[in-house]
Amino acid sequence: MRLPPAQRALLADALLVSLDDEAAREVESAWATVAEERLAAYQRGEVGASDGAAVLGRLRAGLKNA
Repeated sequence: MRLPPAQRALLADALLVSLDDEAAREVESAWATVAEERLAAYQRGEVGASDGAAVLGRLRAGLKNA
């Protein structure tokens, strides 16, 4: 936890790669399914979209006020 964020990300990636390929494929497949479901819901008009930068700005502002 004392590593800088970029180094922690590299470590996390290395750990994920070290998992057996079947587990990694299952995780990737599950995320792909979630992404496809979310895109389909957006295209059907069931959910809206928000600008990423605006959302992060609101989150950061909320954390400062917490």
